[in-house]
Amino acid sequence: MDHQILESKYKSVLKKVKTVNEPVPQDLKPPLERPPLSRDPYERPLSPNPPMFQETFKVTHEGLQAVNFGPPVWLSNEKINLLKNFITLREKAIAFCEEEIVLLKHSYGKPYNHL
Repeated sequence: MDHQILESKYKSVLKKVKTVNEPVPQDLKPPLERPPLSRDPYERPLSPNPPMFQETFKVTHEGLQAVNFGPPVWLSNEKINLLKNFITLREKAIAFCEEEIVLLKHSYGKPYNHL
């Protein structure tokens, strides 16, 4: 007759963590607010025939190499050019390196309190 040895620590019921389903207090997680937009997002719609991609100070060919547009045959050259144009138009919203990553503006919501 084989005997198996189970080597695990016994945790008493008092030490077990029991989750409680209740909302997070508002002072720990303040609600996000939607401030008025600084511009109309529909004011400058995307063109179906965008110009060829031109580098900017922030959006470069090297930076776009980090963007995965899928397999080479997945998107046509026109669609890739449209995406590059969109990235160039919205370049302030995209971070290409660690230094460019920032938090939301305080007008959207206050920073979270860390315990």
